[in-house]
Amino acid sequence: MVVELDMKLRCRKRNISEVCIVERAVSGKKYKAGTCFIKLSAVDEFVGQIKEAGNIDSRFAVFEPKKEVDCDYLYIAIKRVFPDFLRRYRTTINLQFSTLVNFILDWHDNEKDQRYIVEQIRMIDNEIEMIERQIDNEKQLKKWYLEKMMANDYP
Repeated sequence: MVVELDMKLRCRKRNISEVCIVERAVSGKKYKAGTCFIKLSAVDEFVGQIKEAGNIDSRFAVFEPKKEVDCDYLYIAIKRVFPDFLRRYRTTINLQFSTLVNFILDWHDNEKDQRYIVEQIRMIDNEIEMIERQIDNEKQLKKWYLEKMMANDYP
């Protein structure tokens, strides 16, 4: 299904601190739902997000959204640019917390654009999940056929 859009998705560069409270996770502190986090030690490209309010381990840097921020859009924006940021600022296997002042997002100010992007990414993720399930089912079917084909039914 093709849908023609009349909107122009324009974004600008924004520092992460404009849309989030950035801090090293505080042990025992309860972060609000939608908060994103990244590892600082033995760092990889993983970006996490808590769906419900809760604690985050102190090994992580936390991006707690400010009031007006769409948490799902924030997660997508961080996840999109984090690999490039990591390649530029990682020191050996670690990421220094102080480098996060240089973390710049591609940000759409229009809330309608943000909602559209979130919906499209959800649709794509759902399609990917469906295809992965289909592949798993096909593998199981193949295994079943191979077991039946190689069955030792001879006396």
